[in-house]
Amino acid sequence: MRINLSLAALLLVSAGLAQVRAAESKPVWKWVAANEYYFILPAAQDLHISGGGTESVKPLGFGFRAVGNETVSKTGGLQFQSIKVDNPRTGRDTFYLLDLLLGMEYMAPKVQGKPLRLTASAFADLGLSDTTLYAAPVISAGLLYTTNETADTPTGLTFDIFYRLTDIDLDNVGNGKAGTLKPALGFKVGYIFEGFWTTKEKSN
Repeated sequence: MRINLSLAALLLVSAGLAQVRAAESKPVWKWVAANEYYFILPAAQDLHISGGGTESVKPLGFGFRAVGNETVSKTGGLQFQSIKVDNPRTGRDTFYLLDLLLGMEYMAPKVQGKPLRLTASAFADLGLSDTTLYAAPVISAGLLYTTNETADTPTGLTFDIFYRLTDIDLDNVGNGKAGTLKPALGFKVGYIFEGFWTTKEKSN
């Protein structure tokens, strides 16, 4: 009886060791990513001010965005913009936009020896300005100049043209006046650093 129990225990230990070895032989996957930091360049867009006509403004800003490493990937980020208004009827003032961007991105596949890659994105822009919440669709197209072709995730300089498709109605665009930002083109430049969003096999 004792011999049978000993054999059973030995078989259980052997099975456990086999399972551990099998688990060790499987690839370990780590979630890694790329992160883009960028500046929004000043580009003229129309601001219709209640009681003040239409003013040309040039937003300045910066942002952060998570970048996938697949041909089509989820993407999202935060950006901040400062807009100065100098209107003869309403005076000078500054208002701000804080945007949460959520969407999808296409990136041309990596080709050895060709550092330029095309990109295209579509976002839902969920924003806050003073006490106003707003939502607007945004599309963009651009170029990535790859500076490290051996990296698992895309890295390098970026240049993008983006377009906001709808008006943004705001309760305060300076000095307590309501206003509307009209659809407009924008430009941004940035750099993508290797970070935390691509799957990677870990060596044992």
